[in-house]
Order: sequence, then structure tokens, then C-alpha cells
Amino acid sequence: MVINAIMEVRQLHPAMGIKKIYYQLLPDNIGRDRFIDIGVENGLSLPRVRNYQRTTFSSKHRKYRNLTAGLIIRNINVIWVSDITYIYVQGRFYYITFIVDVYSRRILGYEVSDTLQAESSCRALKKAIEARGNISLRGMIHHSDRGSQYISNEYTDILKSHGIEISMCDNVYENTHMERVNGTIKNEYLLRYNINSLKELRKKTEEAVYLYNNDRIHWSLPLMPPVKYEGILAQIPMGEREEMSLWVDNQYVNEKQFCQEDLFSIL
Repeated sequence: MVINAIMEVRQLHPAMGIKKIYYQLLPDNIGRDRFIDIGVENGLSLPRVRNYQRTTFSSKHRKYRNLTAGLIIRNINVIWVSDITYIYVQGRFYYITFIVDVYSRRILGYEVSDTLQAESSCRALKKAIEARGNISLRGMIHHSDRGSQYISNEYTDILKSHGIEISMCDNVYENTHMERVNGTIKNEYLLRYNINSLKELRKKTEEAVYLYNNDRIHWSLPLMPPVKYEGILAQIPMGEREEMSLWVDNQYVNEKQFCQEDLFSIL
């Protein structure tokens, strides 16, 4: 029963851990520890995947300061974060831009591309804005690393036209919220699929984002997916909501020496 349950969940979530599968299902005839033990004993635990490709090529000059340092948030649409990850398919690299609401962990916009040009990030940003409908985003903070895509005139013009404040990391270690999302989508979904083309990658990314937002439970969202969490958030008084802040390193770390392997080793 346990083995079948784990395998069934992994049809949709191919790299979901055994403990999370238990809470995803909450079976009433077996305890958590026994459920996990059976999965481990039958070889169903998962190896850790590391990443090595660099995707951040920073501007030499910091054009925008970090507006998130010390900021405590209790609501969605206060801080969005964005980052670009990569995936290797059939002998070449493709790139995926994600935009996430920090508070709900919901992926609002994404775009798959065969280049690192700013146009792809702009398309992801437009999707994120459209996902929030007609509400005003004036005063919200868009936070990213100092990649050249994020300081392009095309990208910043979109942000400024909606009254969105522009914030950038002092160093890349301060964007760990996005690195976790990148790692989840890539390592728990995309790398588990047999993808052979850009068209297939786009289709599978769309499926992975849907599952991440609507079905995959998150430890940090009292065992709920982001869309469900956003749905109940309005019922929780502001004073009773969990406080959140972005981690800020007070010591500058030379960004040029950074690689994704270093970051994943400390998460």
C-alpha cells in the first residue's frame, strides 16, 4: 500500500520526498515514521541533485539598491523575486525565467527561452502582472540579482510603468527564495522527464508550474499549495499572519566567485 501510494504520487511529482508524500496523502491507517521507513527500506528515497551552470552575468555597477533589507512582510504583492535558471536538453542549454511572490511562494510568471536576452524576462514579467489581474501594484518591490536582463531599459520600463519599485541583491546569496523555486521546478520535475526539444520543455514547464502552484504542498505554507494558501489568506487578520523577511548578508560576497553549486550546498 505504501509503495503503491508513493509511486502514484510520483506520477505527478516525480521527485517528491517520502515525508512530503505522507503529508500530501495523510493516510489514516499508518503513522508517518512507519510510512517513511517502508519507503526508505524499498529504495524509494531520492538522491540530491546539484547544479553547476552559471546564469547570472552581473552589471559591474549596482544601479539599484536593496530595498528588502530588514523589511517584514505579511501579505502577497509586497515583494516579487525573479531569477533565471537553466536546463540542458539534447546537447544545448535553455533558460527559464521565474517570477515568484515571496509571501505565497506562487510562481506568477515564467518564460522558457534559448537565450539569456532581456526579451524573455520581459515576457515572464508581463505574465506575472497579468496573473494579478487589475489590482494596482504601485509601491510593490521587484527584487532580483544584478543580472543584465534586470537593468535593461525594456525591463525596468515595464516595472516603472506600473509603479513597481526596483530592488537588487547586494550579493547573490540574498536571492535564496528564488534558488529554492528554481531547484524545485528543475530537479523535482523537469530533470525527471524525457524532454527532447524546446517545444517539449515549454509544455513540461507549464505542467510543472501548475503542479507546483496548485497541488504540491509546501512546508512553509502550513502544508498547502500556493494557490490554496492565497485563497485563505484574506480570512486571516493581518496581525495573525506569519511574518516573513528576505535573508540579507551583511558582509559582501564577491559575486564573480559564485556558482550555483556553492549555493545549493548551504540550503
